[in-house]
Amino acid sequence: MTMTCLKVFTLLLVSRLAYSDAPQIGAFSFPKELDAGMRASVQCAIIRGNPPFKFSWFKDEHKLTDARGVSIRKFDEFTSNLVIVRVEADSNGNYTCQVSNSAGFDQKSAVLLIKALLLMFLIHSSISVDAPKIGPFQFSGELDVGMRAIVVCAAMTGEPPFHFTWFKDGHKLIDTLGVSIKKFDDFSSNLVIAKVEADSNGNYTCKVSNSAGYDQKSAVLSVKGI
Repeated sequence: MTMTCLKVFTLLLVSRLAYSDAPQIGAFSFPKELDAGMRASVQCAIIRGNPPFKFSWFKDEHKLTDARGVSIRKFDEFTSNLVIVRVEADSNGNYTCQVSNSAGFDQKSAVLLIKALLLMFLIHSSISVDAPKIGPFQFSGELDVGMRAIVVCAAMTGEPPFHFTWFKDGHKLIDTLGVSIKKFDDFSSNLVIAKVEADSNGNYTCKVSNSAGYDQKSAVLSVKGI
């Protein structure tokens, strides 16, 4: 085999291997502040691998489907969101996201545990509009340069309409090349960094407001090795 043929073969092999990467899911978790009646939302995001992907959600090893009070939506090629509109006692459990492609699969799990089950007698007409309360969010701790980074900012309590604003190190973020901000539904906004670089490091804040007030939460993005 000539040197030229060897180089071509090596390039083809590297290209083939790169194209056939199995998916790798970033870790996710439910907020620890959940009470009965709140909304719960988690996002299963692929930080490495090549589409097309197949997403499946499970609760205590039983496959989940769209049902009353539970919504599963594919946000884009790389993410799937699980939304529990109103958590109850039977919402407690172990939730697993499984993702597969032609090269393999990965799965991650998170436990949902309600702080306390409260007996609430509420008269709808007497309820005032509540200010929003955001569930904590965090970036994956496994991020290398070139990976995707995705976080979801979800209002667990409060009444819409909500206004979502994202900041990095105190500076307002807008949709730009490589950074996407999308409202997923009335209660959540997703921040997507298509390809993390050294200058992606920083403190990211989501601020949510309605007619009654506002809340904000922050998370630090730290690229490994930088």
